[in-house]
Amino acid sequence: MSDRPYPFEKNRYYYGKMLTSADFQAEQRYHDAKRMFLNQMVLGTGILCGLGVRALDERTLLIESGAAVDGAGRDIVVPGDTVKKLAAFEGYDSLTKSTAVLYLKHKEETVQPVCVVNRRAEQEEYEDNRIRDNYEFFLADSPEDMKKCSTEEEFFAKMVILDKSDYEVSFNMPAAVCKGRHVRLSLYMKNMSDSEGTVSVNGLLKLPAFLTADGAQELRVSQEEITLGSGETKRQDYWLYTKEVGYESTSILWDEEASGICINGDEAECEPEPEMALLLTEHTPEELVRWNAGRRNLEEKARGNEEDAVRLAWIVIADMAHDHILEEVKEFGIKRYIPVPETEDICRKYLACYSYDGSDNVQPAYTERAGEETAPVRERPVWIRGGTLEIPLDLKQKKGKVYCSEEIIHGLGPGPVYVDVGIRNIEDGAGTGNAGDIVVYGDAGLFDGKSARGVSAQTSVKVYEARGSFQVAARLTGEQNTIVLPLRWTAVRVPALPKQEESGRAMQIVPETPTVRMAPGKKHYFPVRFKNMEPCALLYEVMDADGGEVSPDGIYTAPAKCGIYEIRICCSEYKKVCTYVYAVVGGKE
Repeated sequence: MSDRPYPFEKNRYYYGKMLTSADFQAEQRYHDAKRMFLNQMVLGTGILCGLGVRALDERTLLIESGAAVDGAGRDIVVPGDTVKKLAAFEGYDSLTKSTAVLYLKHKEETVQPVCVVNRRAEQEEYEDNRIRDNYEFFLADSPEDMKKCSTEEEFFAKMVILDKSDYEVSFNMPAAVCKGRHVRLSLYMKNMSDSEGTVSVNGLLKLPAFLTADGAQELRVSQEEITLGSGETKRQDYWLYTKEVGYESTSILWDEEASGICINGDEAECEPEPEMALLLTEHTPEELVRWNAGRRNLEEKARGNEEDAVRLAWIVIADMAHDHILEEVKEFGIKRYIPVPETEDICRKYLACYSYDGSDNVQPAYTERAGEETAPVRERPVWIRGGTLEIPLDLKQKKGKVYCSEEIIHGLGPGPVYVDVGIRNIEDGAGTGNAGDIVVYGDAGLFDGKSARGVSAQTSVKVYEARGSFQVAARLTGEQNTIVLPLRWTAVRVPALPKQEESGRAMQIVPETPTVRMAPGKKHYFPVRFKNMEPCALLYEVMDADGGEVSPDGIYTAPAKCGIYEIRICCSEYKKVCTYVYAVVGGKE
């Protein structure tokens, strides 16, 4: 919208004010601008209902009735069906391509002429008394790249591996990825030529911060002879698991040496050094999508609605040299039906990237490793639990008496767990569990000889590891004046050392490619396999001074100086479990 209506202005009425036509026009503009602004911010550009397009014959289009909102926020109503010859559309004579887009735009016209009373000298005798909202359909050449919602560019990262005038191959996934969740990576193959063609994609993706369905950190992509019609786009999805790592950013790399793309049977040259930079976050997808959808400022929001006309259909026209004949009318993917609110469609699309149903629709990488088992990906374990309990006491019981609680389930499951308890000291009766409570761990009698509740006691805990429960015993060490002993308990899981599969078989980190040849400044990711241990977080270190750089996610960047450089890879928890890889940096890879 070029002429922005804000700041909004309206009439201020007062006794004795003289009203002219300019004042009434200002009143109309105020209410119109408010409605249009709200449409712009909430709904965006698109179709509210109807406006279907189909060909009646090879030269005639039918456009159904409906309603839409344009980029300026104006509502457009088409009250009835429209049947029109292709040659009768506005813009038909200006078409230069075999593909065109049918648009709907807002139009105003003045109607109802009346005689002017007290007219000025320069005025006509008659003026139109009304302004009628109307509409107009028109044709325009199809743009090279159909503009997408600018919001989508903020949500998703894109890695283009082939960008030609007639074909594009790219990968797409959320720009900010949630740790500990499955996320969808999509391969898009697009035909922008005027004829049908085939695309074959075979390659290897390096995934430093992700795992495939079989636990590998490389994804083998194989799409053979995919047929694409003119203007058609096809998508192939792969599900990845995001590791719970300590760093906040990562990249996905396309292995140029192990990859190739063929267009109509001929090998095509890929883009140099494709890389997809991503952010890693602890936030949930719901938090991210609401934040990104609402954080754009007014100028950014307005830029997303610069196209005043509303797209209705994409039209293929045959035999341009002699006679224009309708060959195809396509609506899906061209027009946008408006949801409420405006961001609901992008929210659903974004959240669908995390709608992993557990089915194995990921093409497995390294399927030849039949003899090696990889530990399944597990969700984040719970390490700590807590709560309160009360042990009933006898009235005026003497010191030395031992009381026991019932068996309590701590919620961390079977296994080694440490449990500690403290006495809650509340002046005004039973414990509330609030942050203001005082909790004494150990011998409460050391504080002024007794606790604030008048209870001095020693406590002990018995943990039943097999049952995932515990029991508390308390011995009174002094006189007491209460009938319950209020306690707070905390249970912490004890990390278990990784078990080896067989006696004598040590834990190992095995690199897939121990040595690589690289050109100066190139990037490479060294994937590893875990033998006799579960996958764990890794630490990377360049052992040579001026030997290049390695990011926290393991992507190594070769230095400008040629040489052989050593990189150490070790387990973050057990640093003695490590391996070494080597980069041979030379003039040629």
